[in-house]
Amino acid sequence: MIEPLLPLAGILAFVFGWNNSSFLIGNMRASGTLGARAAVLVSVVGLLVGTLVEGPRMLRGLDGSLAAASPETGLATTFALSIAFTVGLTLLKLPASFSGIMVGSFVGAATALGLAVSTNQLILIVSFWFIGPVVAALAAFLLRKAASRIVSGLSLVGMDSFSRVGVIGGSLAVAFVLGANNIGLMAGTASGGDAAEGTATAALLAAVAVVGTVAFGKGRVSDTIGDRMLSLSPQGVFAVFAGAASTVLVGTLLQVPMSIGESVLGGMFGAAYSQRTTLINRRVASISIGMWLVTPLMAFALGFLLTPR
Repeated sequence: MIEPLLPLAGILAFVFGWNNSSFLIGNMRASGTLGARAAVLVSVVGLLVGTLVEGPRMLRGLDGSLAAASPETGLATTFALSIAFTVGLTLLKLPASFSGIMVGSFVGAATALGLAVSTNQLILIVSFWFIGPVVAALAAFLLRKAASRIVSGLSLVGMDSFSRVGVIGGSLAVAFVLGANNIGLMAGTASGGDAAEGTATAALLAAVAVVGTVAFGKGRVSDTIGDRMLSLSPQGVFAVFAGAASTVLVGTLLQVPMSIGESVLGGMFGAAYSQRTTLINRRVASISIGMWLVTPLMAFALGFLLTPR
């Protein structure tokens, strides 16, 4: 463990839990399936289990994989900028592309320090950022169609049971991959890629992220996705979460930092367009997409300029 980085990692984990509550609590609440308290509980369980079970796969997602082991100054810059960007976007009630911010900051700092950046790995990561939402949209479209066919033959009680199980299961899956990919990435960067210390650090950071989710997950940024961008039925929420989770899980298995936000948004569009009537707040969606495109470039530039040589 690089001890000076632990406080920065803890702060980032807190605001990470705060910001990413939007994709879980907002959608579950808006679908009418679960209340805010139950939605928080589902999110917390999935986040903790994902971090502990699959989080170790991402311990070398940046430091030692995307570039040679970075000195403490480069990693400190990466965390500081990631905190600043995530807090800023959260205050604006916008979901942050956590992987984009961290990767951009890290590559900028590594370039400033003269470290060799793996072009192949960077291309793979960026490719997943664009391909992931498209695959999630297609998967959600197909799953939404399939779910509609299933519930059409069920009684009202059966339909309600299917919806609740689907939303809870999908929500657990999203929280699971969110902890595995993003918390694992954060822990690996803070621990210098050390497996033993990284696992312990991941557990600690997951607990801190849970605090952020519980403290601020009942409102604020959770309104953006679930309430302000578009409205989805329980079957739609299930399709979105299952499609997004499967995409991010593939990235995690390949040790690729993924944005759960981009995958969920892609899935939401896929599920929405599977219905005849689609109500999407295009302004909020456009702003979110624009920020996801711009923030990695801004993070790279600031990482390069602010890293002490």
